[in-house]
Amino acid sequence: MKKISRIVFIHSLNNYTGSPNVLSIVIKGFAAKGYNIDLITSRGDGFLSNIKGVNYRYTCYRWLDKKWKTAVILLLSQIELFFMILFSRSRDTVYYLNTITPFGAAWACRLSNKKCFYHVHENMRQKKPVYVLFRWTYKHCNRRSIFVSHYLKTTALNCKNGIVVYNALHPNFINEAEHYASSGNNEKQTILLVASLRRFKGVYEFVEIAKKMPQYNFELVFSETPDTVKRFSVEAKLPGNLKVYSTQNDLHPFYRRAKLLLSLSHPEAWIETFGLSILEAMVYGVPAIAPNVGGPTELIEDGMNGNLVNPHNLLDIISKIEELMQDEKKYQMFSLNAIEKSKQFSEAIMINEIESYLLK
Repeated sequence: MKKISRIVFIHSLNNYTGSPNVLSIVIKGFAAKGYNIDLITSRGDGFLSNIKGVNYRYTCYRWLDKKWKTAVILLLSQIELFFMILFSRSRDTVYYLNTITPFGAAWACRLSNKKCFYHVHENMRQKKPVYVLFRWTYKHCNRRSIFVSHYLKTTALNCKNGIVVYNALHPNFINEAEHYASSGNNEKQTILLVASLRRFKGVYEFVEIAKKMPQYNFELVFSETPDTVKRFSVEAKLPGNLKVYSTQNDLHPFYRRAKLLLSLSHPEAWIETFGLSILEAMVYGVPAIAPNVGGPTELIEDGMNGNLVNPHNLLDIISKIEELMQDEKKYQMFSLNAIEKSKQFSEAIMINEIESYLLK
């Protein structure tokens, strides 16, 4: 078993989305085990902010109002990261790249023969031009990789050595959900979607479903600024039974109100590699209706704790929503099964499996 004196975690953009959320749980788990932890990320608020026992270093990366500006600042941040790691001490140090974005770190580790691990959350086959660079870097620099689902591992390109470790939720999240369940409160009444504001995330289909089902209340939570959400609300001509929210750092109130969770990503443009919001909802006993490809198929047992659907078939989705909203016996079965399934995704198991892999 190898010795590790320090783990340097690297994540490009700290925000309130899935991959930094998972990384924050990993970091807290390793910090609790007594490891020395460095974290290199962007400035600003997010799940990676203010973690106890962590030595922070920052890059210049951030999102800007124009795509070309963001691309330039990404390149500059990766050059900065490259030299930061290239000349750093490496004795018994592991470099942990969260997502395939930090290509500067990958090349620095490759050229200086430092121990480097990828934690892969995203589909490498994305058509964005920048992913050509990410894929090329991964092909030449990956030595060991952790994938968040079997789907993602089987679709990875040029993986030399990899394992699957499912995402998990922090015990605090689970404790709050269990406390709510034991309180006897039952305010479940909404149909929820948590997504970024991208057409391929199925947000317009969600709006259309809300329009066709005025008897139910819908909530849509974006990882976007209030101004962006306001523009979307005007453009999409939202019905009165749909409320839209900007970025939230606490989703518990939404899961407490939710009767169902929808995930409607278009498989031809974006295949979900795991589905963290699905897992969060399951802890609350909220069944999900999600695409029948990719990571959600490893969380949802169709017809048992949720439904797997073609996200373009709105009539089928509406039918399944109506069935679960009206058939309380079936809904309770789905809800209990969702809670039981969520127990398979343990934070302790995730941390121990990652630690064992790093120590090999």
